[in-house]
Formats: sequence, C-alpha cells, structure tokens
Amino acid sequence: MVTPSQLETYTLPSVGPGTAPNAIAHATSTPMRVVVRNVGPVVLFLGIASADVAGAGTPTSKSYQLPVGASDVFVLAPRQAIYASAAGPGSRVSVATSEALPIDLKL
Repeated sequence: MVTPSQLETYTLPSVGPGTAPNAIAHATSTPMRVVVRNVGPVVLFLGIASADVAGAGTPTSKSYQLPVGASDVFVLAPRQAIYASAAGPGSRVSVATSEALPIDLKL
C-alpha cells in the first residue's frame, strides 16, 4: 500500500523543561522522504528521539539544528519519526512527506 504524500505547517513549542515536542513526520512500514523548511524567525531543533529536543538539558548533542530560512531532506527508516522544537517563540516549520521509493536506473 502506498502512503499518500502530505504537506503540513506546524507551530512548534520552545525548547525547555516541560516541553512536549511535535512529531512532524512519522514513517509507516516503508521508508519516508521528509523535506523540512524553517519558515519562522528562530532556529529549530530536530531529533529522532523526543528527549533530544524537549525537556531539561535540551537540545542534546543528538539534535539537528535548522537555521532560519533553511530546508533539508531526511529519509526515515520504517516506523521512525522526527520530533521538533524551537529556540524561541513564533516558530513555524513546513513539512512535505512522501514514500522514499527506490529508484532503479537501467541504462
């Protein structure tokens, strides 16, 4: 079964104690390609584990920082997720997801 592509924009919580990060993408039983674009005014923190981007002592060294205006592409393994939080208020992140289908090139 093919998972349909999706487009979403989220407002993220600020990093810190008591923060519950957003899961901005979650792969099903197949790998997922995720494009993440920071459309807000602050740095975003992305992590594979929610504890890397929210709570006391975060962000951790296992987080990925996405500067203002930047976008990056990630490929998630089956059942893996990306969690996100922000360096301050007013954050916005746009996310495009689609199945990461293998490309078979035969020349």
